[in-house]
Amino acid sequence: MAICVPQPFDSGLIGAPVYRIEIASADEIASLRDLVPEDAALVSVRIPVSWGMPTANSGFREIETLVSLERPLAHEDTDFRAAAIRFSRPGDADACSAIAKTTFAADRYHADPLVADSVAARIKAAWARNEVTGRADRTFIYEKDGAILGFNGCLVRDGLMIVDLIAVADGHQGKGIGAQLLRAAFAFYAARLGKTLIATQAGNHGALALYRKLGYVETARSRTFHFTPEPVGIA
Repeated sequence: MAICVPQPFDSGLIGAPVYRIEIASADEIASLRDLVPEDAALVSVRIPVSWGMPTANSGFREIETLVSLERPLAHEDTDFRAAAIRFSRPGDADACSAIAKTTFAADRYHADPLVADSVAARIKAAWARNEVTGRADRTFIYEKDGAILGFNGCLVRDGLMIVDLIAVADGHQGKGIGAQLLRAAFAFYAARLGKTLIATQAGNHGALALYRKLGYVETARSRTFHFTPEPVGIA
C-alpha cells in the first residue's frame, strides 16, 4: 500500500514540508498525485525502472536514475591496512561538512533544476555532519599532513554494510583516496558482516567504474521523481 512519509531532516533544511512517497507496486503509480499533501514543497518517489513512469500530468518530474550495487565481504578483505585512514571523531564534523558542501553535483537535489544549488549543498553538508556525529555506524576518515581529504560514512542494517555517504575533497580526487576509504570499510566489516551495498547515479560514470573495479555488481535500477509546486530556494 502506498504511503506518504514526512522527511523532517530535509524539511528543516529547506524550510518547508518535504515528503517521500513509498509505493509497493506499479499499479500505484497512477495514484501518486492523490498522495501529495497540500502543504508539500517537495515530494519524492523512487520507482523501479521496470515499473514504468508517472504520466506527465501527474506533476512528477524525472530527476535521476539510481544504480544499486552489492559486493560480498570476504576474509581476504581484512588484510587491507592504510595508515592515513582512521575512525572519525566529533571534531571532524566541520571538515567533512565542508567537503560535502563543495564536492557533490550528481545527487538528486543538485540534479533538480527547480532546487537551488545552495539548498542542495546545504543538505549534503548537514548530512555529512550527521555522519560524524551519530548517524553512521562508522565513518572512515582519510587524513594527510593534518588535513582531512575524504570520508566514508557507513550504516549497518539487516546484517548489511551500506555505504551511506562518501566524498573526497576537491583537488584530491582521482588519487585512489575513495578506493582506500571503501577498502578500509570492507576490512572493518568483513569480520562480522557478509555483504555491502552502495548506490549512485547512472550518470556518475567515475563512481560506477570505481565500484565495479572494487567488486561491486549492479543489482537494480530505479528512477527518482520530484513533485515541486514551486521552485525550492530559487528567487
